[in-house]
Amino acid sequence: MHIRKVGVLGAGVMGSGIAAHIANAGYSVELLDLKDEWSAGALKKALKAKPAPFMDKRFAGRVRTGNFDDHMSRITDCDWVVEVVTEDAAIKQSLYEKVLPHLGENAIFTSNTSGIPLSTLTAGFPEDVKKRFFVTHFYNPPRYMRLLEVIQGPETDPALVDVVRQFASRNLGKGVVDAKDTVNFIANRIGIHGMMLTLHKAIELGYGVREVDAITGPAMGRPSSATFKTADLVGVDTLAHVAKNCYDNLPNDEEREIFQLPSAVTQMLEKGYAGRKAGAGFYKKEGKTLLTLNLETLAFENIDKPRIDSLGVAKKTDDVVRRVAGLLAADDRAGSFVRSVLLPSLAYTARRVGEIADDVAAIDDAMRWGFNWDLGPFELWEKLGVSNVNEWMQGEGIEVPAIALEAAKSGSFYGDRTVGSPTPLQQAKESDRILNKAFSSNLLDLGDGVLAYEFKTKMNSLDDSVVNGLSDALDLMESRSDINGLVLANDGDNFSVGANIMLILMSINQNKWEDIEKMSGRFQDVFRRMHQSSKPVVAAPHNMALGGGAEICLGADRIRAHAELYMGLVEVGVGLIPGAGGTLELLKRHVEDLPVERDLVFDRFPWVARTFMAIGTAKVATSAYEAKDLRFLRQRDAITFDRACLVDDAKADVLHLASTGYRPEPACENLYLPGRDGAAAIGALLYSMETAGNISAHDRLIGNKLARVLTGGDTDGRKPVTEQHVLDLEREVFLSLCGEELSKARIMHMLQTGKPLRN
Repeated sequence: MHIRKVGVLGAGVMGSGIAAHIANAGYSVELLDLKDEWSAGALKKALKAKPAPFMDKRFAGRVRTGNFDDHMSRITDCDWVVEVVTEDAAIKQSLYEKVLPHLGENAIFTSNTSGIPLSTLTAGFPEDVKKRFFVTHFYNPPRYMRLLEVIQGPETDPALVDVVRQFASRNLGKGVVDAKDTVNFIANRIGIHGMMLTLHKAIELGYGVREVDAITGPAMGRPSSATFKTADLVGVDTLAHVAKNCYDNLPNDEEREIFQLPSAVTQMLEKGYAGRKAGAGFYKKEGKTLLTLNLETLAFENIDKPRIDSLGVAKKTDDVVRRVAGLLAADDRAGSFVRSVLLPSLAYTARRVGEIADDVAAIDDAMRWGFNWDLGPFELWEKLGVSNVNEWMQGEGIEVPAIALEAAKSGSFYGDRTVGSPTPLQQAKESDRILNKAFSSNLLDLGDGVLAYEFKTKMNSLDDSVVNGLSDALDLMESRSDINGLVLANDGDNFSVGANIMLILMSINQNKWEDIEKMSGRFQDVFRRMHQSSKPVVAAPHNMALGGGAEICLGADRIRAHAELYMGLVEVGVGLIPGAGGTLELLKRHVEDLPVERDLVFDRFPWVARTFMAIGTAKVATSAYEAKDLRFLRQRDAITFDRACLVDDAKADVLHLASTGYRPEPACENLYLPGRDGAAAIGALLYSMETAGNISAHDRLIGNKLARVLTGGDTDGRKPVTEQHVLDLEREVFLSLCGEELSKARIMHMLQTGKPLRN
């Protein structure tokens, strides 16, 4: 069975988000609600919402809205129908009465419920429908949250569950986890227990909101929103609702009282402090000041960031396991609090094995994908050392769960299995298929004559060692007849955040201008080699590919992008322009399809101006589809939704190109550019923008220099220029901007704060 069309019943925030993401993947969606104006209004809100549910606003055209009474017949040809209405069994069952007469005889029918038992939902269903009905619990927002919990009943046809599982993972990019039909399933059961435990301990032990968030965020391998900012983000009322659902429906849970709302939270809700959507929750913003709630008085206070020694050490520690181990061993307020919340949470999670899921890996996946933890609870436990954690628990008076005592014998909760699913790059390393290993990179054999070049610097930033390693990889690829091509990829959180600007700043401070020029030239030459090599090079970027990270992709002959791609040439943020060939490559992508006839040069200025705006405003695409609109990706470049398949798909691209007569891209010797007149037109725009106060004098300086590169320098626009001419201009301007004091200040500010400086 193939899913080609989907019906979504319920157009609230969740329903419209699910509809939008299915449309992102290229499928037609029927979005229905009680009234036409509700579903149509939800679609309009989705188009304006941030973060954006649609990867491209044009995809909204794939969604047709309507109402339950007049348009339910539209679901007849839907292969999958998802119900996403209010969490009320009576309301859902009332809707089902309208659905069943129109449900296709082979259609899969699921509910997005987060807590109603499957047996309650299917009461009164015909046997045939019971086989096709199960729960698919998406996490909000559906586009961005990877987790999809699937819950099937004893009568559900497993083959149909597999259809949705495959569709959701491959086509929607979801991480699918099999959960049991228990209250709040896996992620919310464990996650809400942890949040409520943290809240109770904060009140009991006298910890402040900001102090707790400093401890329970990245220091513990959790998101920067930590505990209380997360509560504000999802809604304090939503947190209270999920906790109450656990309290009311888990009478035999040994820690049921943890789910009871503290009086402070009850009073918060009475005051309307429901979180960010209400303008106040555990935090409240007044102007630029972020106030925090005093959990005793419920008054908002201006509290400084806490300074705790172990947190300072954790900030400087890249490895999450070392961070957590340091906190668990710390003899200060942070260490004490981590022991009081993490160890009981791990013990509670271990006792849920068999109740919420049979597999510890499913629980790990659910917490990583649903709550954005760096490591799942059992992954963390094992990496810390099972026996070590067991001893910490005993020291805190916590009874060690039986599963942990058993795991201590072998040192693993997973038996002979690898913790988590190894990526293709990890598999190559574990199979000893490393052809070249260096401090900053690996050259790996992916099999079938395809190599992978993986760079592994901090945040995957680019420096001389990375570029030299890439050059060596290209040499090897060209020299061996058994090699078909090369993939650029890594397993980092981000593909690459750009060049190592610390090294650039050091060269600037030492007046090593020749070194800077050579570095830029070296980057240009190696990146240019990629699309002029005799064998294909495919870049596989994911998440952030910024600055130099975008440039290395632009140098590849093809790009296989993850759908969630944030790509841009952002160098103006540090007072520079792209200096590794990115200016030329983006320019080429804008003008390469324009006609050039014998005696007529098509006016290029509008397309050159578009290139200028993309670079000059540091425009960042917020999806792979937007990257195509901005020409960071060509139309021939492919997009993958499932991150786990990205490297394999890139490898398949290499093999396809190699087997279909791949030819390298020849250098363009006849680039027709607007020349001095074009630069003057952009200069006039920049002057008016500075006069109006929209840009600074230094912005204008950078803009004029960028315009000189993009318009071809000292030419009248009648004669073509070569790629090398544009590269020379790019390198010249890059070097000149490195010599500007205000650019130097921008670089220093970015290194110190992580934010751009407007000076």
